[in-house]
Amino acid sequence: MEALDTFSRTFLPATALAKLPGRTVARHVQVLRHCAGDRDAVAVVARCQTHTSRRNILMLTRNRLVVTSESRFLHRVHLHLNADLHQLADVTWTPEPDRKGLQLGVTAIDGIRENLWIHLTSATETWRLDEALKQAFRTPWGIIEPARPATHRPVTAATKPRTELRLA
Repeated sequence: MEALDTFSRTFLPATALAKLPGRTVARHVQVLRHCAGDRDAVAVVARCQTHTSRRNILMLTRNRLVVTSESRFLHRVHLHLNADLHQLADVTWTPEPDRKGLQLGVTAIDGIRENLWIHLTSATETWRLDEALKQAFRTPWGIIEPARPATHRPVTAATKPRTELRLA
């Protein structure tokens, strides 16, 4: 049996965390895989909506932000946004755990401002996406960890992450 590639190994857990229906995943996976490639690790997959469509899927990887859109009646999937993280400007987000979501705004390389409402399954998922966006856009190298279930462990001196300052 062949081992799964990096995309498949990280995409499947991310869709499970987002609680996306299997049919939706099956329709969007080919477009998402084509954009990310086989070696890009998926950090987050979530439902989102734009001002024009409510049937969108957002995927954040180590290198890219991809949004696909699905037509209402024929369920055809097409690409809405596909950009390297370094090509996005004015990236802002507002977590709203009470509404189980996050408002995300990005300006693509062509100058078009995209405003997305990202639907999440719980407040925990909202904070997990918030952390992934911080890693993607507020760290020098844009290192994002792949999706994995959140653990509820108390932070102690032994488990507290160490912060290092790296100078170029």
